[in-house]
Amino acid sequence: MIIYGWNTKNIKQAPLPNHACPSCKESNSYVAVFAHYAHIFWIPLFPYKKTIQIYCAHCQLATEENTMQAEMRGKMKQLKSTVSIPKYLFSGLFIIALAISYFAYSGHQQGQLEAEYISNPQVGDVYIIKDSEEKSEYNHYLMKVNAIEPDSLIVAFSSYYYNGIVDKLDPADGFYNVAYAIHKDQIKNFDVSGDLKKVMRDYSLSAEFDRVVEFNPEVLEEVVE
Repeated sequence: MIIYGWNTKNIKQAPLPNHACPSCKESNSYVAVFAHYAHIFWIPLFPYKKTIQIYCAHCQLATEENTMQAEMRGKMKQLKSTVSIPKYLFSGLFIIALAISYFAYSGHQQGQLEAEYISNPQVGDVYIIKDSEEKSEYNHYLMKVNAIEPDSLIVAFSSYYYNGIVDKLDPADGFYNVAYAIHKDQIKNFDVSGDLKKVMRDYSLSAEFDRVVEFNPEVLEEVVE
């Protein structure tokens, strides 16, 4: 659940000498400037306006800017313009900008790393590829490099299709014990077309990419039918 809302912060307060309160006639008032800001999870996101009021410490009368007499309203407006909004009231925007920069940098670094993996494949690399001809939502499969030849990769395919990018095999899934040779350029073609969604290397044992399942053409034919 996202908690958001609006709040007010007193950012400047000072005595207002020689000002007689219109209610009690006492000269015991001060002026206060407030910043109104939006927040999310109680973190200030951004301020959206400033207001000013005169407060009588004797009778607690608070006079808003729009109810002041014209001359006093002009003075208060000028005073309000000289009060700067604290930078910490923009902290939410700063955090968001920082997060965007971090993810953009991480994505760029990951992209460069995967480009290196594509250019220089290694045994054990796992590719997640989207099958553009598969019409169901389960249109992603995995392909693992078992061996490398001068211009080809010897690969095995996962027995399951997935509905997106995964970082581990389904408990019942594995790579078939039958391998195929594909040209190295085919991986680059997958990348150019956008069908190559992820390249994984140096993955943990929990991914269980070492699991092998027996290829059974008869079972495959039954599934297709």
